[in-house]
Amino acid sequence: MMKTTIDEVEVEAIILKQIDYKENDQILYIYTKEYGKLSVLAKGIKKLTSKNARACQQLMMSLLTIRLKKGMCLLIRATPINYLRHIQESIQSDIIAQYISEYYFRYIEDNHPDMMEYNYLSQCLNYLNNNMNPLLVYLLFNVFILNHNGVSIYVDGCVICNSSKVVAISLKHGGFVCSQHFEREEVLEAHTLKALRHICKIPIDKAQQLDISDSTIHQITPIIEAFVDEYTGIHLKTSTFIKQLV
Repeated sequence: MMKTTIDEVEVEAIILKQIDYKENDQILYIYTKEYGKLSVLAKGIKKLTSKNARACQQLMMSLLTIRLKKGMCLLIRATPINYLRHIQESIQSDIIAQYISEYYFRYIEDNHPDMMEYNYLSQCLNYLNNNMNPLLVYLLFNVFILNHNGVSIYVDGCVICNSSKVVAISLKHGGFVCSQHFEREEVLEAHTLKALRHICKIPIDKAQQLDISDSTIHQITPIIEAFVDEYTGIHLKTSTFIKQLV
């Protein structure tokens, strides 16, 4: 939990969202390692003379000096670290990044630091900035959403009998099923099942090792989306735009 202090602290922050407040101010929603998600009042940031404005754009990493307070913190100084500018060069990457930031803004608890939350956020944004397939990043992040909501897809064998000879994935049963236990599910090729398992199991900092074809990613995408819809009830506005990419 966040420690309450009147002292100024310096933190590396990812800017999740900006909301206009009064004539020249904004409220920044940020995520930090030390304090988790915070809301920060940035006074005068909309003025042309503001020295902090360039470091407080959505979806960038900055070094912020803030005054910690219960409720809303106060921005003192801001210095850019990484603009993540390559994300904006691809409409697909930009939409996926918006999807990620929307989830953090709407569903991540305030003032509750969590290293897994921070790592997924920073790694996914860095992958998008470094030209990883945006839909693969989207799949990896949806696995995070499932895990974050207490859901895991069983991919270590048949979810019913644990047989290693799996042929499909069952939304109803929550994981892989073998030839004896699949019902009306689509039979998937071995390489597709293998890719699904890797996406569900790989640590986010090792994801650059994945070698999955675009066609397989497109095949897996509606499967992962169906699990998110069925088991979490999470519905993000950005999803509408993502469906046009698949």
